[in-house]
Amino acid sequence: MAFLVRKLTVFSLYVLVVLAAVGQDQNAATRLKKTTASSGQDTAKSMAFASLCFLYLNSNPDSALYFAQNAWSLARSARYAPGEVSALNGIAAVFSATGNPDKSLASLLEAIKIAEQNNLPYQLQNTYGNMGSFYAETGDYNLAVSYYRRANDIADQYKIENSNLAVYTVFLGDMYGKLNRLDSALFFVQKGYTLLLKLKAEPDYIDAYNAFGDIYAGKQQPAIALKYYYQSIEACRKAGNYNSISETMMKVARLHSQSGAADSAVYYAKQSMGIAISLHFTRVVKESSEFLAEYYKKKSNTDSAFRYTEMLMAAKDSLYSQEKLKNIKDLQFNEQLTRQESAAQSIAFKNRIRFYIMAGLILVFTVLLLLLWRNNRNKQKAYNLLQQQKAATEMQKAKADKALVELKSTQVQLIQSEKMASLGELTAGIAHEIQNPLNFVNNFSDVNTELIDEAEKEMEKGNMEDVKAILNDIKDNEQKINHHGKRADAIVKGMLQHSRKSGLVKEPTDINKLADEYLRLSYHGLRAKDKSFNATLKTDFDESIGNINIIRQDIGRVILNLVNNAFYAVAEKKKSSVDQEYEPTVTISTRCIQPPSGDWKVEIRVSDNGGGIPEKVVDKIFQPFFTTKPTGQGTGLGLSLAYDIAMAHGGELKVETGVGQGAMFSILIPAL
Repeated sequence: MAFLVRKLTVFSLYVLVVLAAVGQDQNAATRLKKTTASSGQDTAKSMAFASLCFLYLNSNPDSALYFAQNAWSLARSARYAPGEVSALNGIAAVFSATGNPDKSLASLLEAIKIAEQNNLPYQLQNTYGNMGSFYAETGDYNLAVSYYRRANDIADQYKIENSNLAVYTVFLGDMYGKLNRLDSALFFVQKGYTLLLKLKAEPDYIDAYNAFGDIYAGKQQPAIALKYYYQSIEACRKAGNYNSISETMMKVARLHSQSGAADSAVYYAKQSMGIAISLHFTRVVKESSEFLAEYYKKKSNTDSAFRYTEMLMAAKDSLYSQEKLKNIKDLQFNEQLTRQESAAQSIAFKNRIRFYIMAGLILVFTVLLLLLWRNNRNKQKAYNLLQQQKAATEMQKAKADKALVELKSTQVQLIQSEKMASLGELTAGIAHEIQNPLNFVNNFSDVNTELIDEAEKEMEKGNMEDVKAILNDIKDNEQKINHHGKRADAIVKGMLQHSRKSGLVKEPTDINKLADEYLRLSYHGLRAKDKSFNATLKTDFDESIGNINIIRQDIGRVILNLVNNAFYAVAEKKKSSVDQEYEPTVTISTRCIQPPSGDWKVEIRVSDNGGGIPEKVVDKIFQPFFTTKPTGQGTGLGLSLAYDIAMAHGGELKVETGVGQGAMFSILIPAL
């Protein structure tokens, strides 16, 4: 009863497979045929015909061959190499399924040649895989392994991850199973099946199920093997793959035969033969007829055994005729020759490369030797030239040292001249300042002389009250004489301090008083030279500064130089100005500031409303010997010395100016 149920189930399955596959084939075929009819490009038509070939391969080999040949013709005329390879693979598949292995091998070899010549990695991977399948069907499992590995190597080289890679990995495992290397077989089949699941390539699950079944059959685990074979049949039903159904049914028949279920074995073998005969799958016809002939011989059923033996012989004649075997041998021999020639060419090419490399190395070494010789010669010349230049340099250095000594001597003289010039300017101002108190002293001395004479006369007359009044006047005059005498003494002391040599220690100094003193000395000095000169003097002193530690005469020299320049600037503008209302003004101010550095500093500003300094020379004014004054009126050392003195005090000297806007010089020194 169980056997009858199984037979009905398989028969129903077979009917469903045929009906579903026919429906799928018709829908897909209709779409592809519309493509071939509507497309105006031979390349697109070629690929559509190739797809039709593989669509009909498992159901109608004659139609498949027709479409494959049309694809080949169109691709050939369009010189479309990918289309040619696809068409040749389709033709090879049809010939293999219909019992023409020699023609199948010829088509695959041609496809490999075209793919290699045109560098088509995807097509070459597919063709190598199909070549592996060809040798698997002919029983040459070692050669099949070789081609499946080539297909996988191409995938690794070009980073290809597609269903073809998965299928050929499964097939590689299947071949290891045929070679009884079951552990390796299971590893590669599992690897390929995992990739198929990742890619969701359901139609190709069939190959994995069959391979798993073969491995577990080899491991003598028929129950697991049958489970995978039945999964394969179910997948074949969905895909309409009749060829694989007939092959898998034969595997099921063998397993049932081994387990003693003879009726089930015969049933599956006959079902396999029926599908194979209807679709001209000669190889499966051979396997099923051979199985049935053996079965009926054992059962002593002579008629059935004879009938299936005749079918077996016919299939063998179709598959392995002398002519076909000869063609296969010839093709294999030619392929081997081609491979040998290719290997020989590769060796010859490598030898040529080695020769070129050796020749190149010899040339490079020769060039290097020449360059080294030339470099050595140039170094010798350079060394001799360097010795000459060294001698010339030493001579120039001696001259430069001598010139430097002379320059320093000249600089000292010029600096001294600058000091004397500033001293001369001070002298005129000091003379004017001394003249005033001396005039008072002289005048009051003359008045006192007259008052003494008058007092003597009044004493003779006895007018003591008048005498007392005259004596009081004399006393007042003496006080005034004393005051103006002290004033002259202070001026002289200041002049003496200015004329002292530099290098003295710092001393507490009232910076406001020092600035006011040198402002007025400079002004009176200029007035002594030019009576027509006049200017407004303005001061703005910060009385909170108090005394700071400076070298009095050095800072005084800086202030004097800046004030002199300011007076010169306003005087020049006054001479050249057409503005009658222009009033020359020089301002000096002090204040205490805290710059970003954080240390408090005293700022002394000297500003004027003269013509300003041109922008192009602002960066040069602190350079030694640079001056904007006419020749003979300036040494160019004043601002340079002022800058050096400010720096020596830990401060700085800055300028702000603009043409026509006057100039403002700022002296910044630490407020210590």
